[in-house]
Amino acid sequence: MKKNKNIAGFKTPENYFENFEMQLFSKIEGENLPKSAGFQVPENYFESLDQRVLNTITASEKPKKVISLFPKKYFGYAAAIAACLILGFSLFNNSATKSTLDTLQLAAIDNYIEEGNLNMDIYDLTSFIDDEDINQLNFENKQFSDKTLEAYILENVDEETLINEQ
Repeated sequence: MKKNKNIAGFKTPENYFENFEMQLFSKIEGENLPKSAGFQVPENYFESLDQRVLNTITASEKPKKVISLFPKKYFGYAAAIAACLILGFSLFNNSATKSTLDTLQLAAIDNYIEEGNLNMDIYDLTSFIDDEDINQLNFENKQFSDKTLEAYILENVDEETLINEQ
Protein backbone atom coordinates (compact mmCIF):
# COMPACT_ATOMS: atom_id res chain seq x y z
CA MET A 1 0.00 0.00 0.00
CA LYS A 2 2.77 2.43 0.86
CA LYS A 3 4.43 1.80 -2.49
CA ASN A 4 1.39 3.00 -4.51
CA LYS A 5 0.71 6.03 -2.32
CA ASN A 6 1.97 8.76 -4.72
CA ILE A 7 1.43 6.96 -8.02
CA ALA A 8 -1.49 8.16 -10.15
CA GLY A 9 -3.79 5.57 -11.71
CA PHE A 10 -3.70 7.09 -15.21
CA LYS A 11 -0.92 6.71 -17.81
CA THR A 12 -0.44 8.23 -21.23
CA PRO A 13 1.08 6.30 -24.13
CA GLU A 14 4.68 6.99 -25.00
CA ASN A 15 5.29 10.07 -27.25
CA TYR A 16 1.59 10.92 -27.07
CA PHE A 17 1.95 14.70 -26.81
CA GLU A 18 4.76 14.89 -29.38
CA ASN A 19 2.63 13.18 -32.05
CA PHE A 20 -0.72 14.66 -31.03
CA GLU A 21 -0.90 17.47 -33.61
CA MET A 22 -0.03 15.20 -36.49
CA GLN A 23 -2.63 12.64 -35.45
CA LEU A 24 -5.32 15.37 -35.12
CA PHE A 25 -4.68 16.89 -38.55
CA SER A 26 -4.61 13.47 -40.22
CA LYS A 27 -8.06 12.67 -38.77
CA ILE A 28 -9.45 16.05 -39.91
CA GLU A 29 -8.17 15.50 -43.46
CA GLY A 30 -9.59 11.99 -43.52
CA GLU A 31 -13.10 13.16 -42.73
CA ASN A 32 -15.19 14.87 -45.38
CA LEU A 33 -15.79 18.31 -43.89
CA PRO A 34 -17.32 21.06 -46.05
CA LYS A 35 -14.81 23.61 -47.28
CA SER A 36 -17.27 26.56 -47.23
CA ALA A 37 -19.42 27.97 -44.42
CA GLY A 38 -22.72 27.02 -46.08
CA PHE A 39 -24.31 30.48 -46.02
CA GLN A 40 -24.36 32.87 -48.95
CA VAL A 41 -25.19 36.57 -49.04
CA PRO A 42 -27.09 37.87 -52.10
CA GLU A 43 -25.17 40.11 -54.44
CA ASN A 44 -25.12 43.84 -53.56
CA TYR A 45 -26.92 43.10 -50.29
CA PHE A 46 -24.93 45.46 -48.07
CA GLU A 47 -24.81 48.25 -50.65
CA SER A 48 -28.62 48.58 -50.79
CA LEU A 49 -29.24 47.79 -47.10
CA ASP A 50 -29.23 51.44 -45.91
CA GLN A 51 -31.84 52.51 -48.44
CA ARG A 52 -34.14 49.58 -47.68
CA VAL A 53 -34.03 50.25 -43.90
CA LEU A 54 -34.85 53.96 -44.41
CA ASN A 55 -37.73 53.08 -46.73
CA THR A 56 -39.32 50.75 -44.17
CA ILE A 57 -38.96 53.35 -41.40
CA THR A 58 -40.58 56.18 -43.37
CA ALA A 59 -43.38 53.90 -44.57
CA SER A 60 -44.30 52.93 -41.01
CA GLU A 61 -44.37 56.45 -39.51
CA LYS A 62 -48.16 56.53 -39.32
CA PRO A 63 -49.41 57.85 -35.98
CA LYS A 64 -50.30 55.03 -33.65
CA LYS A 65 -53.25 55.11 -31.32
CA VAL A 66 -52.05 55.26 -27.70
CA ILE A 67 -54.30 53.80 -25.05
CA SER A 68 -53.49 55.04 -21.55
CA LEU A 69 -53.51 52.58 -18.68
CA PHE A 70 -55.14 55.14 -16.39
CA PRO A 71 -57.61 57.33 -18.30
CA LYS A 72 -58.15 60.88 -17.06
CA LYS A 73 -61.81 60.30 -16.26
CA TYR A 74 -60.82 57.71 -13.62
CA PHE A 75 -58.69 60.31 -11.82
CA GLY A 76 -61.80 62.47 -11.42
CA TYR A 77 -63.76 59.56 -9.99
CA ALA A 78 -60.94 58.69 -7.59
CA ALA A 79 -60.67 62.32 -6.41
CA ALA A 80 -64.43 62.51 -5.81
CA ILE A 81 -64.43 59.27 -3.81
CA ALA A 82 -61.44 60.42 -1.73
CA ALA A 83 -63.13 63.76 -0.99
CA CYS A 84 -66.32 61.99 0.13
CA LEU A 85 -64.36 59.65 2.39
CA ILE A 86 -62.44 62.51 4.00
CA LEU A 87 -65.63 64.49 4.52
CA GLY A 88 -67.43 61.47 5.99
CA PHE A 89 -64.61 60.66 8.40
CA SER A 90 -64.26 64.25 9.53
CA LEU A 91 -68.01 64.54 10.21
CA PHE A 92 -68.10 61.21 12.03
CA ASN A 93 -65.10 62.05 14.20
CA ASN A 94 -66.43 65.50 15.08
CA SER A 95 -69.76 64.08 16.24
CA ALA A 96 -68.00 61.35 18.22
CA THR A 97 -65.65 63.76 19.99
CA LYS A 98 -68.41 66.07 21.22
CA SER A 99 -69.05 64.90 24.72
CA THR A 100 -70.90 66.27 27.67
CA LEU A 101 -70.45 65.77 31.37
CA ASP A 102 -73.18 63.14 31.27
CA THR A 103 -71.28 60.98 28.80
CA LEU A 104 -68.10 60.95 30.90
CA GLN A 105 -67.72 57.98 33.17
CA LEU A 106 -67.11 58.51 36.85
CA ALA A 107 -63.99 56.34 36.73
CA ALA A 108 -62.49 58.64 34.11
CA ILE A 109 -63.20 61.67 36.28
CA ASP A 110 -61.69 59.94 39.33
CA ASN A 111 -58.55 59.05 37.38
CA TYR A 112 -58.26 62.62 36.16
CA ILE A 113 -58.41 63.96 39.72
CA GLU A 114 -56.09 61.28 41.17
CA GLU A 115 -53.42 61.96 38.55
CA GLY A 116 -53.24 65.53 39.80
CA ASN A 117 -54.67 67.20 36.74
CA LEU A 118 -57.32 69.13 38.66
CA ASN A 119 -54.93 71.23 40.84
CA MET A 120 -57.57 72.10 43.44
CA ASP A 121 -57.31 71.64 47.18
CA ILE A 122 -60.08 70.65 49.60
CA TYR A 123 -61.01 74.28 50.33
CA ASP A 124 -61.61 75.03 46.65
CA LEU A 125 -63.77 71.93 46.30
CA THR A 126 -65.88 72.70 49.37
CA SER A 127 -66.69 76.13 48.00
CA PHE A 128 -68.79 74.40 45.31
CA ILE A 129 -70.93 72.54 47.87
CA ASP A 130 -74.08 74.36 49.01
CA ASP A 131 -75.93 73.95 52.30
CA GLU A 132 -78.77 72.27 50.45
CA ASP A 133 -76.39 69.57 49.18
CA ILE A 134 -75.22 68.87 52.72
CA ASN A 135 -78.80 68.71 54.03
CA GLN A 136 -79.74 66.20 51.35
CA LEU A 137 -77.03 63.79 52.49
CA ASN A 138 -78.39 61.05 54.69
CA PHE A 139 -75.86 60.25 57.41
CA GLU A 140 -78.25 58.05 59.31
CA ASN A 141 -77.73 55.06 57.04
CA LYS A 142 -74.57 53.13 57.81
CA GLN A 143 -72.61 52.76 54.62
CA PHE A 144 -69.54 51.15 56.19
CA SER A 145 -69.18 48.42 58.75
CA ASP A 146 -67.30 49.00 61.98
CA LYS A 147 -64.48 46.69 60.88
CA THR A 148 -64.01 48.62 57.64
CA LEU A 149 -63.87 51.95 59.46
CA GLU A 150 -61.41 50.60 62.01
CA ALA A 151 -59.13 49.22 59.27
CA TYR A 152 -59.25 52.57 57.44
CA ILE A 153 -58.35 54.52 60.58
CA LEU A 154 -55.47 52.19 61.41
CA GLU A 155 -54.02 52.43 57.91
CA ASN A 156 -54.45 56.15 57.29
CA VAL A 157 -54.32 58.00 60.61
CA ASP A 158 -51.12 58.44 62.62
CA GLU A 159 -51.22 57.53 66.29
CA GLU A 160 -49.29 60.65 67.24
CA THR A 161 -51.97 62.95 65.84
CA LEU A 162 -54.68 61.04 67.76
CA ILE A 163 -52.72 61.27 71.02
CA ASN A 164 -52.01 64.98 70.53
CA GLU A 165 -55.67 65.76 69.84
CA GLN A 166 -56.86 64.10 73.06
